[in-house]
Amino acid sequence: MKSLLVSLLIVVSLIGFTSAQSKMAIGAGVLVSLPIGDFGEAANTGFGGTGAFEMSFAPQIVGVGNIGYITWGTDVEEVSWSAVPVTVGVKYYFMPNVPFYGLGQLGLTFLSWEIPGSEELEEFGISAETSSTEFTLVLGAGYEVPVSPTVTLDFTGGFNVVSDANHITLRAGAKFAL
Repeated sequence: MKSLLVSLLIVVSLIGFTSAQSKMAIGAGVLVSLPIGDFGEAANTGFGGTGAFEMSFAPQIVGVGNIGYITWGTDVEEVSWSAVPVTVGVKYYFMPNVPFYGLGQLGLTFLSWEIPGSEELEEFGISAETSSTEFTLVLGAGYEVPVSPTVTLDFTGGFNVVSDANHITLRAGAKFAL
């Protein structure tokens, strides 16, 4: 996972340095995740946060990179799910100077879940922990509200296709121009 993150940061840095006239921004946000399908039967509503990097390539096209953390509870005490999504993609603004956009991203999600063992096994530190890396596709839409020349509020809804952990996310964040 560390090598993927380092590679992503190097690519983003190289693109940024080779395109001096581009507009860049960084951001952070909080999200609510609504599991659907079979995942919706195993997990409850999730909560998390994200960090983002954006760079304009054309008047209506912005490249985006996101990393986040989401955790879901369950109806079974002490059973938990979590995910670290790492995605890159594009925001497409439907009209110039209109803050409504469509979003498409691809990436990886690092899923993990823990199911504690019986009390006897817990005494020895044994529990069932599993993790997997899954291909991720995110399709969504968003709306931006400028609050100053350098700060914008960003509201996004997305459908996340993540193998057996599909979910809908609702995100509210802020981005800061660099």
